[in-house]
Formats: sequence, structure tokens, C-alpha cells
Amino acid sequence: MNDCAGALPIGETHLADAFSTFVAAADRLERSHWQLHDEVSQLRAELEERNRALATSQAENDRMRIALRQILDALPCGVIVLNVAAEKIVLSNPEARRLLQMPEIESLAWHSLPEAIRTMLGCGKGETWKQGDEHDFLIPAAEVNRCVTVRYSRNTQSETAYESKEVILTCRDTTAFKQTEREREASRNLVALAEMATVLAHEVRNPLGSMELLTGLLAGDPGLSDDSKQSVAHLQAGVRGLSAVVNNVLRFHNTGASNLQPTKLSDALRSAVNFAQPLARQSKVRLSSEFNLGDIEIAADTGELNQVILNLVCNALRHTPAGGQIKISARVTSSSGSATAVIEIADTGKGINPEHLPHIFEPGFTTGTQSPGLGLAVCQRIVEQHHGTISVQSEFGQGATFHMEFPVL
Repeated sequence: MNDCAGALPIGETHLADAFSTFVAAADRLERSHWQLHDEVSQLRAELEERNRALATSQAENDRMRIALRQILDALPCGVIVLNVAAEKIVLSNPEARRLLQMPEIESLAWHSLPEAIRTMLGCGKGETWKQGDEHDFLIPAAEVNRCVTVRYSRNTQSETAYESKEVILTCRDTTAFKQTEREREASRNLVALAEMATVLAHEVRNPLGSMELLTGLLAGDPGLSDDSKQSVAHLQAGVRGLSAVVNNVLRFHNTGASNLQPTKLSDALRSAVNFAQPLARQSKVRLSSEFNLGDIEIAADTGELNQVILNLVCNALRHTPAGGQIKISARVTSSSGSATAVIEIADTGKGINPEHLPHIFEPGFTTGTQSPGLGLAVCQRIVEQHHGTISVQSEFGQGATFHMEFPVL
């Protein structure tokens, strides 16, 4: 009985120790729980912050992507990104599709590229192009063929250790530039040709003047037979026609101002008609004149005025068949207290095609092979330098009338 009574305190002690251990463990577990709770809360907060940052970054990326796409679409040059190995068009902007005559859709097939560009890309490998190479391509268009210059560059961001997956083609329209280059080259050629023509004209002019003088002396010889007189007349016509061409070349390429002097218009016109008569007789065309000018004067260079009449008569002779007529008339009109001298040269030739009327005063324009196309251009230039105007009226098949007006002094 005494042994049992002594054992009870020992059991209670063990139970108390166990309970104390349990309480301590529970405290530690509770502290761990709250520590874990704090860490989870902290991790959740960090995750939410990172999610917000990621969302902001994604939104910023989307805005940048949209902005870059808008910039790409607004570029004045075309841009195409190609995966050459896969024969795939990765990206293209509207200008590239317009320049290369590709469909206006975002998703394009490889064959949408012009065949010439696909060929230059080298069968899907790109060997024929080097970094920075530029090539010109003629792209057919509805109105006029377009010249497009294409620049090649590799997309280094897409390169692997074995090959470049993507290339970038930059396209720009160089049609106007190429046209300007051609026009500049043509202008240089024209300037060189003009200089050569001017030198030749100067060389021809002196002996031509001597021939004109000699034919004039021969024509005045009373001992000539009728056949000889006719031959001299033909010679005079040929010399004067050649003189007109030479003078046109010199006058067209001479930018100097006219030497205008008070000139009695009726005398100047009679001299011009007499000079042109041999040409009319050779062509079997009647050349007549009617002047109602009195003693009026205009500011004129007599030689240049003669050149205008001679050019217009030569032009009329080229389009008037044998048996036709050319009439030179002149009169004075008054309006608002000022007088104007009006000169008209009318022919009974075949007239001027309506399609040609807007171009007849353009240098080099001609409808035949017998004229260099400078006569009417020289006429317009001389008339304008005399402060006058020149125009033409014509009904196709009914002849033509050139109308000139000069202010009277």
C-alpha cells in the first residue's frame, strides 16, 4: 500500500512534464504558423506587385508595338521582312505593297513578291545579295512602269549559328529620280549638239552669204537665157532656204537681246516678201501681199523680222501643194487709244491637225523630215522679244493663218 502511494507523484510529474513539452511545442508550432503566414503574405504581396509590373510592362509593350506599327505604316518607303529559308513574308507595310504591286492584305503568300525579287533572293537562300546591296527593279503599273530601288539587309536579331532566318528589304520609288537623270543626260546631249550646230552654222553662214550675193548678181545678168534664169532662180531658192535653216539654228541658241530700232513696217515686210519669192516660185505657189500700214513704225530688228516672215512662208510652203496660194496681209487697228499693227500669213494648204496645234511652237516639234522643228519656235521667241504676240488658226484640210500683233510707236 505504501509503494502505490509513493508512485503516484512520479506519474503526475511525468504527465506535467509531457504537458509542458506539448504546450511548448504548440507555442513553437503557432509561432511557425504565424511566421509562415507572414512569409506567405509577403510572397503574395510580391507576386501581386510583380503581376502588376508585368501587366504594366505588357501594356507598354502593346502600346510600343502599336506605335511602331503605325510608324512603319506611315513611312514614305516600303519595308518588307522575309523569312527567306521558309519562303514566308513575315511583315510588310502599305507602301511596300503599293510599290511592288502586291495585294493590300496583311497576310501575303511568297509568290506575291515580284518574280525578279524572288530570283535575286537566290532560290530561297539569299546568296546573290550582300548586306547593303541595292538593286533597281522595273515594276509594271497601270499607268506607267515604276522604277523601285530595293535595299537588302539581314535581320541580325534572327540569326542562328547556321543561317540568317530573316532579311529586310527597304523599297523606295525612284521613278522621278531616274527620269530626272535621263532628262539631265538628254539636256547635256542637247547642249553639246547645240554647240556643235552653232559652230557648223557659223562656218556655213559666211560662204552661204557669198553664194547669196553671187546668185543675186547672176539673176541680174541680162545675157542669161531663160533656162539659165530658171536655174539661177532655183539656186536662189535653195540658198535662201538653207540660209533660213542656218539663221534659225543661230537664233535659237543665241540668248542675246534683239536690237530694236524704230522701223517702217511696210518697207520691212516688202523686203521680206521679195526675199521669200524665189522659194514660192520654186514650189509653184503664188505668194501675194496686201499692206495697209501707211508710214507707221514699230520697234523692230529688221533682220529678225525678215526671219519671222521667211520662217512662216517656208512653213506654209511645206504644207501647201503646187498651185496653192500664200497671202501676207498687214493692217493697223486701234483700241483704247493705242494702235496695233496686225500681220497675217494665210495659206491654202492642208491645215494643221488639231492634235498638233498645242505643240507647233515647241522646239523640235515637226510633222515631217524636211524641217528640224525650230522655225516656229524661233518665230515665237522673236515676236515676244518685239513685245508682240503670235497665234495660229487652222481648220484641218482648209489651210492655216498665223496672226501676229505688234505695238505701234
